[in-house]
Amino acid sequence: PRGRKPAASRWTGGAASVALILLILGGLASSREGGAARGGGWRPHDPRPADVRPVVDPRSTLTVDGPDRPVAVGAAEEMAHVEAVDAETERWSVLLPAVSADHRVFGKPRGNGRLAGPDQRLGFACHRRAIPRALDEQLSIVGFEPVTTRPEATHHITAFGCDAGAESLPETFFGATCAVWAFAVNDKEDEGVRGGKKAPCRVMIYAYDKGASGFRTPEGTAVKVGKGTGITHVVYQVHYLVPMEEAVPINPWADSSGIVFEIARGEAHRSRPKSLGVMAAMHTHMQLQTGEAKLPFSYTVGPFRDRLAPDFEAGAGEVTLVAAHLHGHHMLKRYETGLVRGGKREPFGVIPEYRGYGPDQSFHPLPLGVERDVAPVTMGPDDVMYITCTFDTSDASGDWVDYGVAHGAEMCGQILYYHPFVSKAGGDGGARLVRPEPASGEDKDNDLYNVFFNQTDIMTEGVEQDMVEGAAHALAGASQFIVN
Repeated sequence: PRGRKPAASRWTGGAASVALILLILGGLASSREGGAARGGGWRPHDPRPADVRPVVDPRSTLTVDGPDRPVAVGAAEEMAHVEAVDAETERWSVLLPAVSADHRVFGKPRGNGRLAGPDQRLGFACHRRAIPRALDEQLSIVGFEPVTTRPEATHHITAFGCDAGAESLPETFFGATCAVWAFAVNDKEDEGVRGGKKAPCRVMIYAYDKGASGFRTPEGTAVKVGKGTGITHVVYQVHYLVPMEEAVPINPWADSSGIVFEIARGEAHRSRPKSLGVMAAMHTHMQLQTGEAKLPFSYTVGPFRDRLAPDFEAGAGEVTLVAAHLHGHHMLKRYETGLVRGGKREPFGVIPEYRGYGPDQSFHPLPLGVERDVAPVTMGPDDVMYITCTFDTSDASGDWVDYGVAHGAEMCGQILYYHPFVSKAGGDGGARLVRPEPASGEDKDNDLYNVFFNQTDIMTEGVEQDMVEGAAHALAGASQFIVN
């Protein structure tokens, strides 16, 4: 499938690789653990009493219920259940049904639609469920808890908001449909045709990366789903990346990874009037030269006047950025993001000593790591967002480190929560989420409304000269693939 290529190879492909947006954080390479979480966070926990929690897979190397880690659960966890927290709040557990992580997850294509193996460490499984009560009332998702059976082998879990078209998908599925997010890609024969077949999943609503805490929405805000929003179902993808120490073929295990959603209705829902949306950015053509101790890579996305038009209108000309998940792997040492206004950069999120997998992968309140005279962080329709990642490729093998989703690759991307997000149903009898479509000229490999790719512009103002030269050097080999 697209996006699966060995590290240290030169890309010769065209559009961004789909798995890429696994981005969104997909990943690779072993990482460093540890460090205190920056900013607030909602620590995941197993909703069951301690005396009934199954024993974790004995191969797990992570501490169960340890600080800032997703809880590890046994394979007998039920598929999905709803548990009342109070009269207006429920916890909805959406977990894989003890899926055997075998050739369906880790196998390689062998022709005739068959898979053999499991003979690779990279794998994927997807699961879809209808949101309880979503057909009858509007609801607020106020919390997300990641749940993993083998934390050390689960690289990320990405959740998508979907319409009723998701019912056409199997409840649990594998292979390319899962790996490359085919459920987020419009039928190309019908794309752009009024009434044509559109992908059922058009927005990302949450993403967990290895070692992150869960996320609870700020007071007054929530991810809105249910009646009138066009979001009635959830599909999530689990990306597995088994440690290099484990031999192949992979020894299958029963996996019940997933997400516990906290959902509010009634007055608890109405007390959170601000609707949160996600916007994500990733550069999937990134190549980094090896042997460099301080190697920056910078790119921009935006402006967002067209794609976020309903949000700017609802927000009186601006949107507010409230939390950020800044993503990279073990070679990433510094992360900075912000807005370009009047030719100058205004950072709103900085992790100066990035530590790879662990607490740095969590969603952090904004602003982060900067001193600002004005809070909160707002963005206008003409603003451009920049992302600068500084890598240490000194110990990498080969000539290049590429973007990718397997061991030895890297990423430089982010997911932001913002408000207002206009979630409105329309089309197909009012059952679909309607948003401005991505422009035909945009570089993209899926049709998610809220993901932005591959605009590159190295900014020199305020950047040390050796960093500028290093960034230009890193991009030279990939310049023919960069979309400006």
